[in-house]
This record gives sequence, C-alpha cells and structure tokens, in this order.
Amino acid sequence: MKILCVVRKDFRHHIQCVSNMVEGIKKHGNYLFHEYTYKNPPKGKYDLSVSWGIRNGVALNNYSKYNIIIENAPLNNIQGPNKEWVSCGWNGLMGHADFCNENSSNDRWKKHFDDGRLLNYSDGDYILIPLQIKTDMSIAGKGYTYQTIVNEIRKFTDLPIKIKQHPTAVDGWGKFLGKNISYIDRFMPIKDAIKSAKVVVTINSNAGVDAVLGGKPVIAIDKGSMAYDIAQHDFTNLHVPKWPDRTQWCNNIAYAQWSPKEVKGGEAWEHLKQKLFTNTQT
Repeated sequence: MKILCVVRKDFRHHIQCVSNMVEGIKKHGNYLFHEYTYKNPPKGKYDLSVSWGIRNGVALNNYSKYNIIIENAPLNNIQGPNKEWVSCGWNGLMGHADFCNENSSNDRWKKHFDDGRLLNYSDGDYILIPLQIKTDMSIAGKGYTYQTIVNEIRKFTDLPIKIKQHPTAVDGWGKFLGKNISYIDRFMPIKDAIKSAKVVVTINSNAGVDAVLGGKPVIAIDKGSMAYDIAQHDFTNLHVPKWPDRTQWCNNIAYAQWSPKEVKGGEAWEHLKQKLFTNTQT
C-alpha cells in the first residue's frame, strides 16, 4: 500500500501529528510512505494520504481516494504549538468527516471524558453568537453571513443578542445592525460566555460542542458542526428550545479524537482502517 504524507516544514505540530499517525500505521504492516511538502509535489496515485488540515486534504483529492485529515480535537481542544489531542477522520473536516463512529459504545467517553464536563441543561436570558475567523476553511464558500443570522433571529425573538468575536481574530467582523445587540469580551472563556445563554447559535464553530457540554441548546446551521446531529437548524424554537438526550452524541464524539499516545501506538489507525478493510486483518 502506498501512503502519501503531507506536512508543512514551518509548522511543528503538522510534522509531529502526521509523524505520530505514520508511526501508528507502521505498527499494523509494512507500507510504502512518500512525504510531500509544498515544494515537493507528488507524482502518481496513492492508496491513501495523511495530512494536517482540510486545505492539504482538498489538494490531495487528485492523488488518493481516501484522505485522513488531522485537525484540532473537538474535545480537549488545545490551541497553540503544543497541540495534544487531535481529530482524525476520513475525507473531510469535523462534521463533514467520516470518523467511523456512528452508534459508538460508551467506553471511550467513560475512559477519557466522563469527568463532570457534561453539565445539566439550564435556561438563560440571551442568544449567544460566537463568531468564527473570517478566513476559516470551515466556513469558506458556505455563503453564510452573520448579519443574515441576526436578521433571522429577530424574526422570532426580541431576546438580547450577545456577540463574541473569536479570541484569535485581529480585526473581527465589524458591527452588526439590529436591536438589542451587544458585544462581550472576545477573550472571555467560552464556558463563561455560554453560562447564562438561552441558546447558542453557530455556523459550525467548535463553540457548539462547548455549548452542548455546558447544557445549552445549540442552533447549528452547517453540517460541518460537530454538534449538528444534536442541534436545531432553524430559529423557530428560540423561546422554547429542545433539550435532546446527549448520551449517544457523547459516545460518538469520543471516537472522533485521539491522544498522541493512541495515534502513535496505532489505536487510531486500528479504528479508522475499518473504512478500508472490512472483515480482514492488516
């Protein structure tokens, strides 16, 4: 099997995370690996590829049918150069990826994440909109605008709308038109921002995951949201939002990310390879 690995030499976490996956795959067989950088375009076809980020993954569609996309983990999400847990899915970013996790058991949730982070549902008195970065690939080309979202919300409620710019945004999205809109500190921890919210509205931000864990109903507009399966997708129930059972969602999302030890040790590949190999050993 020929496997194409894509890294950016100037991003240490790209190299480390892809290297961990390569080492994990090697524990399951002898494969032929080829490393590709931006200055070293590949030739020929490959059985699968491994890369950090959807930008690289999209570029690899011409070289392999199956692409493992490594990205920030929806749970245990650490920003910065020392990334630890990562999401690992096939052919997409977050909710658009196949994590081979439908109807998962509760073993990974119980082992790694059942630590009190899942709070009981609670009511609130405002609508929270956490903004995403303008250049984020997860919203690129989607055609969504936050002004349109604000306008739609106002068709169904006069509740206050609170806007939170992304903590890493430099210029942000500017001001939005509408009544009873206010802005909160972009550096406020998301768990504090959602604490008194009635509903959290997002396109596909990981803030939707934080909201579900924090006991808040979520409106997720795009299927790329990791909260999409448990979220509402329109604004008709803003005053009486649904509080769905989160048990299976927790079990499934626990199988969407892996620790460095699990990736390097081959556990992530052992799980993901079922997409390629059915009822076989490799």
